[in-house]
Amino acid sequence: MADIRQPARLTEAVAQLLGRAPMLRVVLAFAAGIGCAELFPTVGMLLPALVALMAAGVAAVGASGRVRWLTPAFLPFLWLLFMALGFLTATHHRTTPSDGLPASGWCVADREPVLFSVRLADTPRQAPRTYKVAARVEAVYDGTTWQEADCPVLLYLHKDSSAAALQYGDRLVVHARPQRPDSSINPYQFDYRRYLLRKGIAWQCYVALEAWHRQPDSLASHRGLLAWSKRVQRHLVQRLQATTLSQQHKGMAAALLLGWRDDLEPSTLLHFRQAGIMHLLCVSGLHVGIVAWLAGLLFLFMGKLRWQRVLKGSVQLLAIWGFTFVTGMAPSTLRAAVMFSLLRIGYMAQQRPMVLNNLCTSALLLLFVNPGLLFDVGFQFSYTAVVGILALQDPLRSLVKLPFEKRWTAPVRYVWKLVCLTLSAQFFCMPLQLYYFHEVYIWFIIANLLIVPFAGLLLATVLAVVLLPQASGLGHAAVWLAGQELHAADGLAAWVGGLPCAVLDNLYCSPFMFVLLAVALLLVTLFLRSRLRWPLPVAAAVLMVEAVCLTVVNMRAAHRHEVVVYKADRHLAVECFDGRHSYLVCDSVVARNPEEIRFQREGMVNHCRTLSTTVLPVDTVFNDGRCALQDGILCFGEERIDLSLKRKRSRR
Repeated sequence: MADIRQPARLTEAVAQLLGRAPMLRVVLAFAAGIGCAELFPTVGMLLPALVALMAAGVAAVGASGRVRWLTPAFLPFLWLLFMALGFLTATHHRTTPSDGLPASGWCVADREPVLFSVRLADTPRQAPRTYKVAARVEAVYDGTTWQEADCPVLLYLHKDSSAAALQYGDRLVVHARPQRPDSSINPYQFDYRRYLLRKGIAWQCYVALEAWHRQPDSLASHRGLLAWSKRVQRHLVQRLQATTLSQQHKGMAAALLLGWRDDLEPSTLLHFRQAGIMHLLCVSGLHVGIVAWLAGLLFLFMGKLRWQRVLKGSVQLLAIWGFTFVTGMAPSTLRAAVMFSLLRIGYMAQQRPMVLNNLCTSALLLLFVNPGLLFDVGFQFSYTAVVGILALQDPLRSLVKLPFEKRWTAPVRYVWKLVCLTLSAQFFCMPLQLYYFHEVYIWFIIANLLIVPFAGLLLATVLAVVLLPQASGLGHAAVWLAGQELHAADGLAAWVGGLPCAVLDNLYCSPFMFVLLAVALLLVTLFLRSRLRWPLPVAAAVLMVEAVCLTVVNMRAAHRHEVVVYKADRHLAVECFDGRHSYLVCDSVVARNPEEIRFQREGMVNHCRTLSTTVLPVDTVFNDGRCALQDGILCFGEERIDLSLKRKRSRR
C-alpha cells in the first residue's frame, strides 16, 4: 500500500501547491510562450490559432450543458492563453537592426562613418580600454538634412577625462561607423549579438577620441526621475571619493552601497569571486533585503496587528525604493525592489501570505514589461535563489533538532538558520553557476558565515559615511569604522579564497547535463519536504546518468585531434587540440598575455576539456613530435598551415 499511496500523496501536494499559488501556473505558461518566441518564432504563430480553437471548444462544451467537462477543457485553454500572451509580448518587444531608423542616411553604416545625434541612456561605465554607455539615436544626418530616428546603440568611447565626465541624459553628436554586434563567430563562443538584442540594443559603435562632442546645455531639456537618480548616484560616488578611505576601500564602498563597480580593484574582485561572495559587491536582492530588514528593526517593539503591519511595511517600502533611487535605479536593483515590494505588500495584507504567489506575481510583471529578462542571468539567479530559500531552507533546518527553550542555543539556532539559508540558495543556483560560468566555489559557506551576517552593519556604516559631514567628529568616526570593516571583509575574503581548492573551474555542463542536475536537485528537495521514499533513488539514478555523460565527454576529448583558427580582432591565434592538451600559436601580444583572447577561446577550451596549454609565439622554433613550428609554418599531424598569410590578414 505504501507504493500506491506515495504517487497519490505527490499528486495531492502538487495540486495543493498550484492551488495556493495560482500565479505559478500563470507565470510558467507566460514564460513558456516567451521561450517559444525565442526558439520557434514561426511555429509559435500557431499558438493564437490553437487558443481560438480551444475557446470555441470551451464555448461548445458550455453551450451543451455538460458542466463536468467544462473544468478539464477550461484549464488547458487558460494555459494556452497565457502562452499565447507570452509569445505575443516577446514578439512585440523583439528588436531588429532597422527599428526606429530612417530609410536613408544609416544604410551606409557598414561602409563609412555616419554623423548622428544620440542621447545617453545611462552613466558611462569603465571598460578595459574604453568607456561603455548605452544611448538612443535621435537623428541621423544624410548629407543634406537631419532625419529623426529612435534606435538604441551601444557606444564605446575613447578613454579620456572628457568621456569620464559624461552623465546620463547628455546629448552627443557622433561621427563614427555603426556596426551590428558580432555573433558567435568562434566555436562555442558567447553570442554577444543575441545578448544585446535581448537588451534591446541592435547596434554598437566605436568612437575615436575627437569624433564626438557634447552639445551645450544638453541636460537642461532632459529631466525626470531616472535622470535625477543617476545624478544622485554620481554625487554620492564623488562624496565617497572625497573621503580619507584608501582607494581600494572607496571602490568597495561604492560597489556595496551604490552598485558602482568602476573603481573596484582587480585584486578585490578576485578575492570576493574566489570566496563565493561576489553577490556582496553587486547591488541586488541581498542588499534590498538588508535595507528592508534594517528598516524593520525600528518596529521591533510592535506586534502583529494589521495597522502595525501596515505601518512597518510602509516604512520598509519607502526604504526599499529610497535605496533603489540612490543606486541609480539599475535593472538588478529594480527587479529586487519589485520582488520585495510585492512580498511586503502581501505581508501587510495577510499575516501569513503565500510568498510563492507574490514572488510569481512580481516575475510576471517584470516579464510583461521586458520579456528578454527571462534570458537575463541576473534575473534567473535572483528568482532561483529566492525559490531555493522558500523550498529548501525549512527542510534543512528540520534535519537538526535544537532545544528551542534553552537560551544558550539562540546563537546556535541563528548560525544554523544562516547556514540553511545560504546552502538552499547556493544549491538551487549551482546548476546555473555550472552552465554559465563553469565553476563552483567550495568554501562559500565559510565566507557567507563570516561576512554576510555583518553586511547590514557594513552597509549602514557606509551609508553613514555618505550622509554625515566629513569635517564632523561623527563623520571621522564613521570613516574610520568603515575602513576597518572593509579591511576586515577584504581580508576574510582573501583568506577564504586562498584556501586549497577554493574554486573548481573549467567544469563542463551541457544543456542536457544542466537539465539532469536541475531534476536531481528538485527530487532531493521533494524528498526532504515530503519524506517520500522514491525521489532519493531516482535522484541517484539521474546523477549516475550525469556522471556517465561527463565520462563520455572526457573520453571523446581524450581522442580529439583538431585545429581551430580564432577570429580575434587583429590578433593571430591558432590552437591545436591534441587530446586534453593544446598548443596555442599566437602573436607576441597574446603570447605575453593569453587573457587578451580569453573571450574568443574560453568556450572551445571548456568544450574540449583542455587541462593544459602550451603557448607558442609565432616566430619561435618548436618541435615535440606532435606539433612543429618553424619559420611561420605550423605542422600538426597531417595539417600544414602557413601562418604568415593569416598574420597579414589579421593585421588588415
